Parts: sequence; structure tokens; C-alpha cells
Amino acid sequence: MRRIVGLAVLWLFLFSVVLAHAQEGTVVSPIVRDLEEMEKVLYGTPQSGSVLARVEKIEKDLTGDTLSGTLMERVGRLKTFILDGTKDEPSLAFKMRTIRLTLRSEPPKSGVLLAELEELERLIFGAASSDPIGVRVDRLYRTCVDPTKAASFTVLVPRETLVKVALETELNSERNEAGDPVPYVVLEDVRIEGVLVIAKNTRGQGRIVKVRRRGAFGRPGRIEIDFGTVEAVDGTPIPLTMGERAIQENKALAYAVGASIAGLAIFGPVGAVAGVFVQGEPARVEKGKEFYLEVAEDREVAGPLEVPHFEKPEEAFPSATPLPSTPEENGIEELPETEETLPEATPTPQVEIEVQPFEEW
Repeated sequence: MRRIVGLAVLWLFLFSVVLAHAQEGTVVSPIVRDLEEMEKVLYGTPQSGSVLARVEKIEKDLTGDTLSGTLMERVGRLKTFILDGTKDEPSLAFKMRTIRLTLRSEPPKSGVLLAELEELERLIFGAASSDPIGVRVDRLYRTCVDPTKAASFTVLVPRETLVKVALETELNSERNEAGDPVPYVVLEDVRIEGVLVIAKNTRGQGRIVKVRRRGAFGRPGRIEIDFGTVEAVDGTPIPLTMGERAIQENKALAYAVGASIAGLAIFGPVGAVAGVFVQGEPARVEKGKEFYLEVAEDREVAGPLEVPHFEKPEEAFPSATPLPSTPEENGIEELPETEETLPEATPTPQVEIEVQPFEEW
């Protein structure tokens, strides 16, 4: 009897483990992923309910009616209209970003497109419209944005914006001296609200401010570095430093990194052994080592707006009604165009490094 009970408990345990793994490994359908991305643009967060109901809601909000075709065809056309765009017509997301940059307006904290649309319509036209979203966005875009000048905008690059770099020289606390150059290269484009502000392969040059040799009693070596500035795409110098946000992103590095009181960077070894007759470890950083720095101060930079990609140029999304080509045809007094701008920040990369507390020199 005990044996039977034991086997039953074992089977129950194994079943629960398998079920847990199955739940963890659940694969989300591409159609659901696309749907969630579109809902984030329109409503701020993914919505609940069946896929068909969610697709119909988006269609009605955009055009005032539902579309024909299979579910996959309908989602594909929605994705082209909201996210991808075509060679002849920018996506809804691109239009909203361009309108926001032109008017230097911040997106609503709620992340809901309708709230932002109402605010912009009151600002430009004096009243919010009840038309479908697609018509309203297109009307704002045609009224506010000069397509010939929509390729470049001035944006604010906020402090703490992450910049991934790699060293172009080896560092060693036993060989380097204060004043030695520290060349490095930017590994990834930095974009703010779709505007390129720092290009990949941009080179910067810091300098060693202070070196401490390794010593007795397990005292490790230290290298203090001022990373200086890198040049933005318009030539603006962008100061970089090793601040708290960069340190958190650098948790996978094989050596200690910490911020000094001067806002510079301290590099040292990990796991140095302390003892009366034990010589400390030198601080070494090999050439090509990748890590994150961050922007030290807010800077305004003029750069090119990211060109929308065209995954499905053959599937242009039809508007609910023909749109007038001029503000006068809309019954709206034409307003002077604005050539000003603004942005948002970049997603934060995830890596791991061990951080040790900074020791007094």
C-alpha cells in the first residue's frame, strides 16, 4: 500500500514538473506578438480578449468599420498601416513620432494614443475630432509636417542615456601612466525617438587620470579614467561617464568597475586576495573589452530621423474615407508650419558584471 502511495506521489510530482516546464516554454504566436505591438502603439498596453475581437476593435478604431479577408490578411494589413508603412505612405507610428517631434510635444504619460490625439487636435484645430484614428492622424500629419523636412530633427539627448563602447587599447595598472590616451569606439547606434544622435563606429578618446600600482597586503591596482566626449552626428560633443546606470548594465564584466566622486571610472581586479605577504592583483582591461558608458549631461543634437522599413509594400491599408489634401478642404484654417522638434529615450540593454565598492586611494 505504501508503495502504491509512494508511486502516486512520484507521478504527481513528475506531472507538476512537466506542466511547469510546458507553461514556461509556451510559445507566443507571431500573430499575437504583432497584435500586442499594435495595441501598445494605440492603447499603451496589450489588450485582453480573443484575437478576433481584438483585431475588430483595432479595425473599427482606425477606420470606423471592420475589414474583409482572412484573419492573417487582416492582421498583416493592420501591421503595415500601424507599424511598417509602405514606400508611398508612412506608418501611423512614424506619423505620430514625426508630429510629436515637429511640435516638440511629449507623449501622454498614460501611453494612450487617443489621449495624445485629443490634446494635439485641441492645440492645432481648437477641438478634438470624432473621426476614426487613421483619418485624425493623417489630418494632423498633413497639417503640421513638411515631408521635405521630416528627415532631420533636433532632439534632446538626456543624461544617463547608455552608450555601448569597446576599448581600442589594453590597460594595465603596472604599465600605464597618468596622461596615457584611452581610445574607444561606439559599438551601436544611439537613437532618441527614432532620431540618430550617435552613430556606430564613432571614435572617442579618454585619458588616464590616475594609476595606483598593486601593493603588499593584497592591495589591488586601480586605473582612473576620464572618457571625455564623443562627437554626435551634427558635431556636438557628448560627454560620457561611468555613472550608476552604466555600472548596473556592466554587471557581466570580468573586472570591477565603479564610479569615482569625479564622475570618472575606476577599473580594478575582481576577487583580490588580502594577506600580509600577498601581493595584490593589477588592474587589467584587455583590448576590445565591451562595456557601457552613459551621457553625463543633457545635450541637444540634430540628426536624421529613422527611415521606416517596408516589409509589405504591396499591402497598403485603405483609409476609411478619402482625406482632403489641404487644411482648407478640411474646413480648418491653415496654421503656420513649425520646424521644431523633440524625442524620447532608448531601450536599455541587459548585461551582467560584478561591481565592487570603490576604495579610497
